[in-house]
Amino acid sequence: MLPLPDTDLVVATPERVSFDYQIAGLGTRAIAQLLDFLIVGSILTAVYIVASALLVVGSSIAPLVLAIGGFVVIFGYFWLSESLWSGQTVGKKAFRLRAVGDRGEPLTFAQAGIRNIVRIADFLPYAYGVGLIVLFANGKGKRLGDLAAGTIVVKDSDHVWLWQLPGARVPPPPPVAGSPVGLPPPPTVAYAPASAAELTLRRLDPELRRFVTSYARRRPELSLQVRVQLATQVQSSLRTALPDVFAESGPLAALDRLADLERG
Repeated sequence: MLPLPDTDLVVATPERVSFDYQIAGLGTRAIAQLLDFLIVGSILTAVYIVASALLVVGSSIAPLVLAIGGFVVIFGYFWLSESLWSGQTVGKKAFRLRAVGDRGEPLTFAQAGIRNIVRIADFLPYAYGVGLIVLFANGKGKRLGDLAAGTIVVKDSDHVWLWQLPGARVPPPPPVAGSPVGLPPPPTVAYAPASAAELTLRRLDPELRRFVTSYARRRPELSLQVRVQLATQVQSSLRTALPDVFAESGPLAALDRLADLERG
């Protein structure tokens, strides 16, 4: 039977921590898909206008533009979105869904391609007829594309902020504009070239840098399961920051590496 909204997918990480995902329900997936189709339809309309303009001026490539452009838009939108946004499209992001691997690992470029190319078979004979039958039959919330690619659509986990954890201190308020009069000037510090670690940290997105700084300070107090959950939340940023470490050892290893660099 079709997984209920509260059905969990329990996975184990390389760090031997088990945690679960909530499998996405059919209704939420359908609404997210509808939003994505509205976006794809808008882009296809633009392609059709361009092809029509070429046809008016007598260009012979108008049918080619329409055919190739339609194929690229339909499959390119889903493929690139899920590859670049760690298993999310605009629709999935809006409704907090994410496509992940069967073991909870981030979606790969190949997996995103396979699950979206097989969408052709899922859509047959129309309106995802085959996809719905397979989704109901396998009992795991998977259409043909998911079965072929080894993926599953889950609800995105709630964000856990470091300052919300037990024993954490509330972040201090931002400083008030202006400074007290009469304070001595700061001491002059001799210039020293930035280290390799500092150069790596400077290239980080400012939001990720603040996250890493807070995480590095709190890491000794956090359980391994909480650390895995925190790393999962920022996995797309970690993949960009340390692609080699991320690909070899996963998001937690990349987050710990940045934390080590932050703490010197």
